[in-house]
Amino acid sequence: MISKNNLGKTFQSLKDELSSKVFENTELAKEKMTQFFEQGMPPAQSEAFQAVLNGVIGDHLERNNSRLASRMAFSDQNQTLSDSATVLSTQLPDASSRIILCVHGWCMADKGWQRKGHDMGQSLASSGYTPIYLRYNTGNHISLNGEEFAFRLEKLVQAWPCEVTELVIIGHSMGGLVTRSACHYAEENQLGWLSVLQTFITLGTPHNGAPLAQLACWIDDLVANTPQLKLIQKIGEIRSSGTKDLSKGYTQHIDWQQRDSEDEQVVDDLPFSRPILPVNTHCYAIATCLGKNLKDDNNRRLGDGLVPVKSALGESTKGVMALAYPEENKWVAGGINHLDLLSHPRVIAKVKEWVLLNTIDHPSRFMALK
Repeated sequence: MISKNNLGKTFQSLKDELSSKVFENTELAKEKMTQFFEQGMPPAQSEAFQAVLNGVIGDHLERNNSRLASRMAFSDQNQTLSDSATVLSTQLPDASSRIILCVHGWCMADKGWQRKGHDMGQSLASSGYTPIYLRYNTGNHISLNGEEFAFRLEKLVQAWPCEVTELVIIGHSMGGLVTRSACHYAEENQLGWLSVLQTFITLGTPHNGAPLAQLACWIDDLVANTPQLKLIQKIGEIRSSGTKDLSKGYTQHIDWQQRDSEDEQVVDDLPFSRPILPVNTHCYAIATCLGKNLKDDNNRRLGDGLVPVKSALGESTKGVMALAYPEENKWVAGGINHLDLLSHPRVIAKVKEWVLLNTIDHPSRFMALK
């Protein structure tokens, strides 16, 4: 039997090891960190802690079937939603034919949409939409999450208590890339939900990638605000598969498979193709700057503190073609940081404006999914 004293010594030893040169080897760091939290932390963890931990080493947690690995699911923020029609009708007795689906960003979870008294999904409930939220492991490859998302959404829509006539998806940060990936795999596999995807909006999504230095600073800030993680220094130096994909804007399996099979630096310097935006869907992109002068090049390069403006708008850059958002479907605001994209009144107002502009009043125009 392991005594409390021995456990304490093991915990301290792992802590010291994690705070030293173990970070020189990413895979070893992931293994040691998993061991650290599995042995030293109590079973129940806060959502914020688990979300950050998954963003950092979620791929390793899932490979090892860790109790700390986040599993993909849909929720209404009160309960995990079933893909059984009978159960779902009991869970959502007042479900409407219009769904608004919010997809969170890196190192976050479904309840992260509740911020400063606002919730993007709930803000549209009064307009006849039923808000739901995706929860997923942000440390996994974006394309793996996207493909699983595509098939899970198909099951959910087929099990929905009434015929779905309109689907709106809002993706924050990595959530926009995961959604673009899901649309790609839905098209590839001829899934039905894509035919009712009316509006797709991204908020600060790094379509062209995000600088690794800014991602590391972002992690350090999150760690500073997560008590269970404060004792780990330089956590931003560990790169999960999801982090690497986020830094490049990868949304397909081939992107990271090529990188893993060849010299990473060589592959990083090569252009890569990316799927186009979903056709027959109104697609929009929102970018913000920390500074209020939107014409200042430095402000635009810094963007919201994590994602440069050019990347958030999917504009052309070295080796990457533009995503071709119509100019009227792009919006840039100043004085708003990456997290405040979730709750800033100006952002919420713009999202509502776009969603309601495309609201469908005639369900007969859409193909039935059942």
